Amino acid sequence: MRTSKYWDDFNRRIDETVKVIQNNQKIKIRRVACFITNKCNFRCKYCNHSADSVSMNKNTFIKMLKLYGNTAIIHITGGEPSVIPWLYPFIIKNGNKFRFHLNTNAYIKPPSKSIKRLKVSLDSCHENYWNELVGRNAFKRVILNIKEASKNTVTSITYTLTKQNYKNAVEFAEFCNKEFPNLYALFFSVYKGDDKRFVFDTEDVNYFFLNVLPKLLKILPEESKNLICETIDEKIRLMKGVRFKQNCTGGICYLSMSEKIFSPEGNEYTCSHLYRDGIYMSEPNKHDKCKYGCNRRLVAFNEEVSRRIK
Repeated sequence: MRTSKYWDDFNRRIDETVKVIQNNQKIKIRRVACFITNKCNFRCKYCNHSADSVSMNKNTFIKMLKLYGNTAIIHITGGEPSVIPWLYPFIIKNGNKFRFHLNTNAYIKPPSKSIKRLKVSLDSCHENYWNELVGRNAFKRVILNIKEASKNTVTSITYTLTKQNYKNAVEFAEFCNKEFPNLYALFFSVYKGDDKRFVFDTEDVNYFFLNVLPKLLKILPEESKNLICETIDEKIRLMKGVRFKQNCTGGICYLSMSEKIFSPEGNEYTCSHLYRDGIYMSEPNKHDKCKYGCNRRLVAFNEEVSRRIK
């Protein structure tokens, strides 16, 4: 199984999971995905998230840290975390005590010196298109914040491929190579909604695999190349968000045994992919939706654990 700094050390986690199961012990929580708010300061046209005013309060956040902060990465996402007034000051004050990771649109300057990993969403290198897409004059500010943050922490950018922007993916990668010399990785995700303005059709998919992907593989740094090969390795990955149908369903998800999800209300669940789909699992069991959510590396984790414990 290919290893990568981008994700946790899965080889270590496989060994740990197998040992715990064989010894009938309880596995430690290694990753907490904290969906801290449903609010956002952008109004992205392709976003499927239904923004409301629900946000986690500071006391609930501290309680979560007391439960899992000693063993787990605390991956803060949303909504847009930066709209929580108390969050960034808290991270700056406590960044030396916990392993904070942060997902953000970077419109508000991230506390990059106080977090271990940063992931920023950016779907164009064209200022006017990007500003119109997200509903505010944000491009220049976001670019400056990414440049600064990438000097201070491990920084990645997520580019969501849509019908509108996939032909510009090579240009975007070249832009990132030039503008962000300290960038750790560029990750390509796929639009998963039903808006016809953004959904790939068969012609789009064929064009991407024939004309875009080969060029990307020539110019992407090694880590980014590994990620796109795992995420978009066959044409079906681009079709209406249907992905990874080879993932078996039913039984235990060994990966989610060591993960927790916190909603803005402070409720605990087990899988961030399912949570984003509105499926709130309290036990690490697979769901039919799993075959659409996990990439090959995550599938390989479960397969390897299952093989070893038989």
